[in-house]
Amino acid sequence: MALSPEDKEEYDEQRFAWIGADTVLATKDSDQIDKHLRIIQARVRTKSATAHRAFAISGRAGLGKSTTALTLGKKHERQRRKLLGDGPEVTPVVYAVVPPGATPKMLMRAFATWLDMQVPQRLDAPSITDQVVRVLAQQKTTLVILDEVHNLRTTRSAGAEAASQLKVFTERVDAAFVYCGIDLLTSDLFTGDIGKQVRARTKMYALEPYALGSARDREEWLELVLGMEDLLPLANHPEGSLEDEAAYLYHRTGGSIGSLRGLLGDAAIEAILTGKERVDRALMDDIILDEEAVRHAQESTAPSPTHSRAKKTG
Repeated sequence: MALSPEDKEEYDEQRFAWIGADTVLATKDSDQIDKHLRIIQARVRTKSATAHRAFAISGRAGLGKSTTALTLGKKHERQRRKLLGDGPEVTPVVYAVVPPGATPKMLMRAFATWLDMQVPQRLDAPSITDQVVRVLAQQKTTLVILDEVHNLRTTRSAGAEAASQLKVFTERVDAAFVYCGIDLLTSDLFTGDIGKQVRARTKMYALEPYALGSARDREEWLELVLGMEDLLPLANHPEGSLEDEAAYLYHRTGGSIGSLRGLLGDAAIEAILTGKERVDRALMDDIILDEEAVRHAQESTAPSPTHSRAKKTG
């Protein structure tokens, strides 16, 4: 209330940016994935003539694959920087996204972009790979996260070449690789002749939606809700006020982390724009969710075959 209109507008823009940023938040799967990743990282540190193993996080859209990977990446980065220092000459973790229709050159440019490398357009994929491998060694990178790997369409020539380039790249880098993507076991990268090689050297962890069936399920969902609530930058939102709305939020989102983040984020933005500065049921009721969440909400409230009256989905 003490801010001038100009300062208030600037403050709100900062809050909108915070809400829209990639949230790093522990999930129910974080500990298990962290355990398996530590094993793979230990293997990478040993000198071996065989190819390094990779780790893959799979699941349907909205289950928090990227959130989980980024959380582990942040943890790894903190640990490595304690040992190596906090200067710009160290990049413990590299995160890249596979673009749709990726070619070998597009794929390697994704890594170069994260490393802030200036790569001439004329360079081909092997030349870019050489430069990226050199910089990763110089920057002491030990964890590489590759997101949206389902975009590697190996049934097409460009996608198959990109997957082969990725295989060569992983063999040259002394780092643990984590792949994230939608339903990876049925994706192009993990099927066919190329898929056999990838599956042989990749551990897979499948994310499942949150549930409410048991007391532990409900506790895990509530912990997630309250964790996201704690991140809302609102001036008049009482701590823990969404505890009583946990079941409602599950119904609206189908247990999807992405949908929950979207609902609470949009509600928080509306609370800021209206000056309400708090999120409650009435405000959340007016938020339109992604179609995936709507579909799961409808399925969860669909009438059984013995019932003729439709139920309202809310």
